[in-house]
Amino acid sequence: MSATDASRADAHRRYLATRSFGSLDGLRGLSILGVLWHHTTTGIPWLTVTFRGFLGVDLFFVISGFLITTLLLRERRATGGVSLRAFYVRRFLRIFPPYYGLLLALTVLVVLVPGLHAAAGIRRDLPFAYLYVSNMVPMASLLAITWSLSTEEQFYLVVPALHKLGPRLFPRVILPLAYVLVILPPFGLFPQLPLPSFFRETTFGPILLGVGLAHLMDHPGGYRWTSRVLGWRWAPAAALGLVVLACSIPRPDISGWPRLAVHATLLLLVASCVVREDHILQPVLRFWPLRRLGVVSYGVYLYHLVVYWGVDRILRAFSHPEVVTFVALWLASWGVAELSYRAFESRFLRLKARFAPDRARRPAPEGAASGAAGAV
Repeated sequence: MSATDASRADAHRRYLATRSFGSLDGLRGLSILGVLWHHTTTGIPWLTVTFRGFLGVDLFFVISGFLITTLLLRERRATGGVSLRAFYVRRFLRIFPPYYGLLLALTVLVVLVPGLHAAAGIRRDLPFAYLYVSNMVPMASLLAITWSLSTEEQFYLVVPALHKLGPRLFPRVILPLAYVLVILPPFGLFPQLPLPSFFRETTFGPILLGVGLAHLMDHPGGYRWTSRVLGWRWAPAAALGLVVLACSIPRPDISGWPRLAVHATLLLLVASCVVREDHILQPVLRFWPLRRLGVVSYGVYLYHLVVYWGVDRILRAFSHPEVVTFVALWLASWGVAELSYRAFESRFLRLKARFAPDRARRPAPEGAASGAAGAV
């Protein structure tokens, strides 16, 4: 073995031992900022990328697919198998308490105040949100954002089970076949099928790309190849530049090849940030406010349209540029998410250790945050 190959083998061992990918929290922080920007501004006319904040959700999906699959692969290596029961309990403790807490609060509100503005739309959408099928039907209220949470929940239900049932068949056959099938509708295939609109926008594509990345980097040969291509220190900056270029395609509708190009660049960005930790964007992505925003990004996303309802009414009395609304929503949503995380969600997150794989029951290294985007 050459010195270079030995060095890459050592790097792969360090990668497999990594408990927290700190840069992923920063990327998730950028993602949620993009979503907030999308919901509060009309974009800058001469800067096309500013109209594409909604693509922050696609980056969320790539990260989620990568982290969940990495967790499953490492559990199998450490314990010889995958406990679906433990996996689903951990997901329940992370996702359900704030999600159903919000839905219950909205249910009580629209029952007690039936004349509330948008109450009718919320009442109509609540059953779909409760059942995690918001991505299957048109949603007309502030609960429309639960489409992405439904997508992730459906991913959690299916992919871990396939991992357990077909550990060899899944990455080699099922995963590539599933990816091809989910990216075909935007190209006009299956026109007669009554597919929901989100299925025609490659909804599951970025999640499956994240799953594939986890499998690639878990394998010594795959990690070695990734390291050769993306292991240089400036790779994340180059990948981020490609993301900006792909998001700047001057078309009103980017479904089809443009959206796939965006997903490919997002995949490169995530891969370049986890193949080595000491990259050029590390100081930015590990900057505490951005990283902390990523840690509580689930709450920020979950609560932000409810918060927006209040922020909009407060600011409506004043003449102000859109960026003021964006900043106000960012800070207010972050504050609500922190309160929820510290006073409510953390009580459930502490229980996750009881259902962690044996390997993960050891104390986490400094900097690993429970429930954080980058923690495995």
